[in-house]
Amino acid sequence: MRLRKWGRQRGAIMVEFAVVLPLFLLIAWCIVDFARAFYTANSLATAVREGARFAAVRTDPASAASVTAIKNKVQTSFNAFGGSAIPADSIFVIDERDPLGQVTVRVRNYVWLTTTPINVISGGKIKMTKQSTFRWEQEPTG
Repeated sequence: MRLRKWGRQRGAIMVEFAVVLPLFLLIAWCIVDFARAFYTANSLATAVREGARFAAVRTDPASAASVTAIKNKVQTSFNAFGGSAIPADSIFVIDERDPLGQVTVRVRNYVWLTTTPINVISGGKIKMTKQSTFRWEQEPTG
């Protein structure tokens, strides 16, 4: 009699497993995707900070050559981790010529594509914006 009861429950366990497994895998996939987005946001913040530090010691951060060098520094400091590189037209160098003299480097609307349907509202795209501001110093001479 006991064997019959146990035999009937085995089929129920398989059905429950078949119902729960896709949901569990979707949750695990979303967690991995969220971790990738968090890593990308941190890498973007680091790249912008490196670009601002580099710009802070330039003689003239607003010159065309300096802006190109700053953009290259931001692009090379960014680790895409499977995503796309930062487009040069998304990087902005803002040179404020006030007595305190600040240099701001901003990446606006970097598009990160999700691999899961966690962001259905914007079509699977997350736009990230980061900026960093440093006090402007001059390049050491000699």
